[in-house]
Amino acid sequence: MLEKYFKNFSEKVAIPFIKICIYLKIKPNMLSVAGLIVIIIGSYYFLILNKTYGIFYIFLGSAIDGLDGPLARTLNTQSDKGALIDSTIDRVGEMIIWSVICIKYVNSEIELFTVISIVTASGLIPYLRAKGETLKIDNKLGLTPRPERVIFAVLYMYFDFSFNFVYSFALLTWFTVFQRFYKLYISVE
Repeated sequence: MLEKYFKNFSEKVAIPFIKICIYLKIKPNMLSVAGLIVIIIGSYYFLILNKTYGIFYIFLGSAIDGLDGPLARTLNTQSDKGALIDSTIDRVGEMIIWSVICIKYVNSEIELFTVISIVTASGLIPYLRAKGETLKIDNKLGLTPRPERVIFAVLYMYFDFSFNFVYSFALLTWFTVFQRFYKLYISVE
């Protein structure tokens, strides 16, 4: 959802960073891996040390990871392997962030179940988008694509909101799964 409104702006902001990457001969897959490492560092900070550093590093890691696509397009090096690496790293990074919530913020079995359901939906959402792409169907519907899930998780950890927000967010993630599934279901024979 945010992508629809900020994609053009973010790609313009990325231009100087793309130029630096080209100058330093950094490849798109290197950015994906670097972004994951920074997200892991941020998650560690959230878990053990300092929320402020945690939020900074997770957002920085997400921004670094967000440069891989524009860099690949600029270099004209887009590939199925690169897309596979990026998508896999995105899932791993998101799982690590939600794992911190499980470890540090979950106090009951129902809360644990809720977070696991969000992680499950977080895997299904990009799967249904990718499945749509194989069928030549654009399937980016929903309120909770990856940027929104990461932003919600980080803000939840930083501000230590009531777990009721997580319950509500779980419903939104599953609503996104339903939207994407339904679009594919009615589009195929």
